[in-house]
Amino acid sequence: DVADSSARFSNLLVRSITEDSKGNLWFGTDGVGVVIYDGKDFKRLTKADGLCGNQIVCVLEDKNGAIWLSSMFGGASKYDGKTFTNFSRKNHLGNNEVWNIYEDKAGKIWFSSEGFGVYSYDGNSFKNYSTNEGLYIKAVQTIFEDNKGTFWVGGGGGLYNFDGQRFHHISRGAIIGC
Repeated sequence: DVADSSARFSNLLVRSITEDSKGNLWFGTDGVGVVIYDGKDFKRLTKADGLCGNQIVCVLEDKNGAIWLSSMFGGASKYDGKTFTNFSRKNHLGNNEVWNIYEDKAGKIWFSSEGFGVYSYDGNSFKNYSTNEGLYIKAVQTIFEDNKGTFWVGGGGGLYNFDGQRFHHISRGAIIGC
């Protein structure tokens, strides 16, 4: 069950902070799940409540108001305010270590998956993008779509942009020489 409002942070690391459309703050923690602050009270959701894991790395609210959470060891969760839908190595993702979640302008949700590149989810199915599409990052740690619609990913292995079909490596010289 959801922890009562007396829940407080532990001395563990807070990895992400997001404010949802209702003004609630969501704190992704390293070990005690996600803590939600409504301006008055704290409550906590953990793996015991259905969350994918207790080491939350990223929190995102999508355009429909669902909260997406990624974890270091349990994959990712979608939370509709009542229940969690979990995505993991068992059912869609290559690895349970998910560092980033991002919603693009078309409403697709993108996940990084340690050692497996990135996945896009259109609400019905997942598509994996990895070495076959030119993405040679083992640890994707950031995902972003710019105002021109160019999709970017970065992490251990450099910076790449995506043309809709393939990823293209941005050379170190281009970055350092800018």
